[in-house]
Amino acid sequence: MLRVTEKFEEVGVGIPEDESSKNEIGQLYRSLRGMLKRLEENKKDLKETISSLETTNLKLKQAQGDMIRSEKLASVGRLATGIAHEIGNPLGIILGYLDLLKGERTTKEERADFLSRAEAEITRINRILRELLDFARPSVVEKALVEMHRVVEETLDMLSPQPMMEGIDIYLQLRAEKTYVLGDGDKLKQVVLNMVINAADAMPSAKDGSAAMERQLTVRTENQENVFLLVVSDSGTGISPSHMGAIFDPFFTTKDPGKGTGLGLSVCYTVIEGMGGTIEVESQEGEGTTIRVKIPLANPESQ
Repeated sequence: MLRVTEKFEEVGVGIPEDESSKNEIGQLYRSLRGMLKRLEENKKDLKETISSLETTNLKLKQAQGDMIRSEKLASVGRLATGIAHEIGNPLGIILGYLDLLKGERTTKEERADFLSRAEAEITRINRILRELLDFARPSVVEKALVEMHRVVEETLDMLSPQPMMEGIDIYLQLRAEKTYVLGDGDKLKQVVLNMVINAADAMPSAKDGSAAMERQLTVRTENQENVFLLVVSDSGTGISPSHMGAIFDPFFTTKDPGKGTGLGLSVCYTVIEGMGGTIEVESQEGEGTTIRVKIPLANPESQ
């Protein structure tokens, strides 16, 4: 029996079917043989299960990546609409300056001033387009040190020319002293973008045919022990209690067609959870919504 157990432990081979005596030792041998056969079968089942789980996990990661890319493209499409509107104004100004430069009565100083103003408008257009293209560019999935205040500021800067942000009072309170986290900078920018867009959509303007309301957006950062805390609060319509349980579900949305895919908060949840962080939503219908994102700091002692 010792030889049988040692042989099984080493190579997992079959158990010989030798007839043994009918006494207690023989019964024990037959019981041991049956147990080892079941273990061998269980090992095979376990290997198949592990292989199936690895395949499922790979497909799940691919699906999550596809979901994040889908939401990113939807955001780019929506931002592009606002940018097209925003670019029209500086283009009109540039055309006006070019028309003035054609005049024969303009002085040398005036021409220099017109050219300088036209150059400023072209620089503005270039910056707007570059920010959108940088955001739309496929990112290489790799973890690196990310400075969160820069992510927040760049995202708000990219959103500032959008019509949806018109009339919103933004209160930026960057209070965190330790701001470096380990993650994907592009995905974190997408998280901030989704949160701010959701907040803007929750505060309809009079242009949308809604009743006039106070439109305030507060973006605040803090440190809590070894955590970077990002808080985004709006003074919007809030979330119905009946919808709170589904806000992180993919494709769940209460927005009008063309204003969202329902993947925004789902993507935020996926990205933040993948970094070992948490995301929480508090909302009171008619009184606004607050989203709290907590991300572990990278090497908190060295920051």
